[in-house]
Amino acid sequence: MSITYQLENPGHPGGFVRRNILEARNLTVMAAASLLGVTRQALSDFLNEKTALTAELALRIETVFGCSMETLMELQTRFEIANARKHQAEIQSELAAAPRVQEPVDRPEPIVKRAYAIG
Repeated sequence: MSITYQLENPGHPGGFVRRNILEARNLTVMAAASLLGVTRQALSDFLNEKTALTAELALRIETVFGCSMETLMELQTRFEIANARKHQAEIQSELAAAPRVQEPVDRPEPIVKRAYAIG
């Protein structure tokens, strides 16, 4: 029997990277961005939870700092799932109110004429 626990409000991976990687190494955003080969603004937006973690940035962080890309991407996935769940009732209401598409009426198959060139 498997029991899984879901965090109701998991943190953005940017906060994790800021606290556990940059601050732990006394790195500035500019210095870390230089090491990672990304712009200061791109890294800052991620660390300040304005943008999502991309697979490329996760790979760069893994390569430079040794934190597993899979771990970082899992943090991002959990964050996104939690955000979607917060809007679940809205989405269900929206979908329930949306008009349904009618099933297509059975139509006979079209006749396809084929022309063969002999030459």
